[in-house]
Amino acid sequence: MLDIFAMDGDLPPDTRTEPEVPGSPVLNYRVVEDPWEDVPEHDPDHDDHHSDLHDHFHDENETLMDLPKGLPIKQTRRNSVATSNPNSVDVDVLSRSFVSESLGGATYRPRAADFEPIKVLGRGSYGKVLLVRERATGRLFAQKQMKKISLLKTDDTSTTETPGNNNNNPEVNHLAPEVSKVQYQRTLNEKSILALVSHPNIVKLYCAFQDNNKVYLILEYLSGGELFSHLSQLNYLNETHASYYIAQTVLALRYLHGTLQVIYRDLKPENCMLNASGNLVLTDFGLSKVSESENKSMIGTPQYMAPEVLRGDSYNYLVDWWSLGCVAFDMLTGSPPFTGNNNKKVMDKIIHSKKYLKYPYYLSNDAKDFLRRLLQSNPAKRWDLDNDFEAVKKHRFFRHVDWASLERLDEDGDSSTALPPILPLITDPVLAENFDDEFTNMAITPPSTSGKDILHVMGFSYTNDVYMERLTS
Repeated sequence: MLDIFAMDGDLPPDTRTEPEVPGSPVLNYRVVEDPWEDVPEHDPDHDDHHSDLHDHFHDENETLMDLPKGLPIKQTRRNSVATSNPNSVDVDVLSRSFVSESLGGATYRPRAADFEPIKVLGRGSYGKVLLVRERATGRLFAQKQMKKISLLKTDDTSTTETPGNNNNNPEVNHLAPEVSKVQYQRTLNEKSILALVSHPNIVKLYCAFQDNNKVYLILEYLSGGELFSHLSQLNYLNETHASYYIAQTVLALRYLHGTLQVIYRDLKPENCMLNASGNLVLTDFGLSKVSESENKSMIGTPQYMAPEVLRGDSYNYLVDWWSLGCVAFDMLTGSPPFTGNNNKKVMDKIIHSKKYLKYPYYLSNDAKDFLRRLLQSNPAKRWDLDNDFEAVKKHRFFRHVDWASLERLDEDGDSSTALPPILPLITDPVLAENFDDEFTNMAITPPSTSGKDILHVMGFSYTNDVYMERLTS
């Protein structure tokens, strides 16, 4: 059997065979036929398995836990991780422009009771994303909610002996838990960054508020679902289709880097959504940060993290372009470029990428050249798409992409000339048909009626002016 990861020139072009994929699932959308080229060949017998990652490191010297084995490709989501190394604390000092301004004379303050929960769309370490309906207007939103208790330290340092008593006295005072400065600041960062965003390929924030137990972000509902789920059904995209979504990701990242000075840091298919039209939209900014002179936090999803992040080196916007190379590889082949039976092996392969990186024989020379430019372990040699954008647009990998059309997308991500390769099937947006049953079948937990505020998150409340105008019109 042919090795799909044979190196360049190992196989003659006439040895390619059409793949046979028995029991292919029924697709919940229509894939637009490629008018330019055939779909690249694919051998499903050689698919690498994806990894399920634990949510954090337990200490600075501990490697990530072993990955489950034998799971079907694409069926296991990759979780983000962050180091707990005290020498690598990730806290942003936001400028005043990143802090929510007062709502002025506005009388409306959104609250959880204003939104009717319908379905669960996703779940993370600290909360869920729900499909909700605004009771006053019937409009659908995605509601991201995070438990306030996740913003508190959960170790035993929150208890101490009663002053004046000796060590043998069993009475202790249970003091208020200490706030986790890093997690608290990341929660504010996500809200503050999204409050400034105005780009068709980045999710829109409408408002943010809190109650006694949770903080809430009311976001644009992207009814096309996760790119992760679409790739799970398709296995891979041909180069013309992949180049369309890669181009949209480039536009979103360049906006974050150039306009907001933000490093995204967690680019992966799970964080790439499709709107109703099939255009790509970046979501989940919980690990994003404003770039500083020295960024050294080990944070992200290991399969997509740049070598300099894993080494603990100082890094900049170029880590996002490495991640883009990994996501592009994933789109084109069905798995990220670096996989393994456990997370230590994954990270070791990334750090020694020159030894382990191989390209499937069926990729075109244009695709290989584009990937090689991004997957450079030395950041100084990596393609800087921020400063070399004109050359990027002229690269032959993007020869079928109408960049001008993509840049003309309106606020809803629609264009009269851009036709996305995946057109999601949406019979009724309320049904959330393009989201995983793993989530949509979950029971919705009733809101807590606790009368005590666990923690008031200063500066979190926010209302988008456009949103306010729509409510009052």
